[in-house]
Amino acid sequence: MGVTLPASHVSMSVPVLEMSGVGEARRLATAHAEAIGFSETDAERLRLVVTEASTNMVQHGGGGELLLRSWGSRSPACCLELLALDRGPGMANVSACMRDGFSTGGSRGVGFGAIARLSTTFDVFSAPGKGTAIVARIGAGSVKGSTGPGLEWGAVCVAKRDEEVSGDAWAVREDRGLSTILVVDGLGHGLHAFDAAGKALLTFGQHAGGGPEPLLRTLDAALRGTRGAAAAVAEIQWTKREIHYAGVGNIAGALLSPHVKSRSLVSHNGTAGQSIDRIQEFSHPWPDGSLLVMHSDGLSSSWELDTYPGLSQKNPSLIAGVLYRDFVRRRDDVVVVVARERVQERSEKPAESR
Repeated sequence: MGVTLPASHVSMSVPVLEMSGVGEARRLATAHAEAIGFSETDAERLRLVVTEASTNMVQHGGGGELLLRSWGSRSPACCLELLALDRGPGMANVSACMRDGFSTGGSRGVGFGAIARLSTTFDVFSAPGKGTAIVARIGAGSVKGSTGPGLEWGAVCVAKRDEEVSGDAWAVREDRGLSTILVVDGLGHGLHAFDAAGKALLTFGQHAGGGPEPLLRTLDAALRGTRGAAAAVAEIQWTKREIHYAGVGNIAGALLSPHVKSRSLVSHNGTAGQSIDRIQEFSHPWPDGSLLVMHSDGLSSSWELDTYPGLSQKNPSLIAGVLYRDFVRRRDDVVVVVARERVQERSEKPAESR
């Protein structure tokens, strides 16, 4: 059973529009798990989770989309992250769906509660009129906590329909006292955009940590000879509790805070590797409870998290998934990265009282 895996930062998109799609989703997820070295125990857990989540989307959400992505290194210790996204009527009482005995019809009758138990990480968002979205991670190594200040993050990166590769990309690097995020959009789409984005990721891995403006200048030089890319770098300095940001081209950034007015992060016109008129680094305070959102122009900028009650407190991957579901343009590659300060290890498994 073979499957061509996307790059580890890219999600495999699996439409699940009717019951026949449940089996195909299970087949693709199983092949993905086998390709990255899942144990048979974890592979069976994944099959159960995919079956239940996909059946739920069809029977209660009118169909939806499953996103699969490797989480961690490609090794037996790796895990898979699953996002199940539908635009159905949503649920007013999510806690009821967590109880044993509440189930999607036609599945094994185990419901969200069993998905949570089978997963090392689980979270769900649903509200009347807002559809339902779940995130689950299955496999070893998915909940190993880190100590000290830093980020927890989630991302969705999906290629344009009918393209085999994505020209959008992202990366996160954690150093002592410093967290750095890159979001890049290779010009156009297809292989040439993919090559430019890949060169940007390689350069980021070699040079991140010296500040956004110097890194963008290094990226500009490294991307000469490629199609070029829009790019933005966010660097959080934890000792100063500041975010430093610089960007060129069509990468959007926003810093959302519960007690401070939200702030748009500025990028200047230009294309790294082609033509840049100006690179300017901006610095802002990083208030407690801040949420950072960065995305390419494959996502509409018209989103407002306030219209999704409670979503901003959810797992960052779940937030990225809902934004993707509701605001993707579909005519281009897309990437959206969501990050917040890592305060403590998070199980993301909703409490029964919720």
